[in-house]
Amino acid sequence: MAKHSGKNGKVIFNDGTAATAVGLKGFSIDESTGTADTSDADGLWKSHATTQSEWKGSIDLNLDHAGAGQDLRSGDELAFSGYTEGDATGKTYWSGNITLTSHGINHTFDGTVTRKYDFMGNGALTRAVVS
Repeated sequence: MAKHSGKNGKVIFNDGTAATAVGLKGFSIDESTGTADTSDADGLWKSHATTQSEWKGSIDLNLDHAGAGQDLRSGDELAFSGYTEGDATGKTYWSGNITLTSHGINHTFDGTVTRKYDFMGNGALTRAVVS
């Protein structure tokens, strides 16, 4: 299995006009599926059934007030595409519609000012390959 660094990572937002997020430091995506306990009281082992799936994540950026993708606010709904190794032909990426659930700015006197978006998927998370 090939390994790759995150230096070519890219996030593209589309709220009507596609824009590559400026200052990307990284992003994360977490996918999970709920379960419902279907165990019988007299059983020796627990059992379960799967329920609905969900996904959420975060995007970390170096703050640039004039940069594309840096004017979003909590509550915004848009399309998301996350590329872990760039967007050249043959590269894998993740996409879906998201709702921004929080927006924060972190400032330290001796470091870089950063912006963070937390989001929740609205519908399915799709894995695809750039064609």
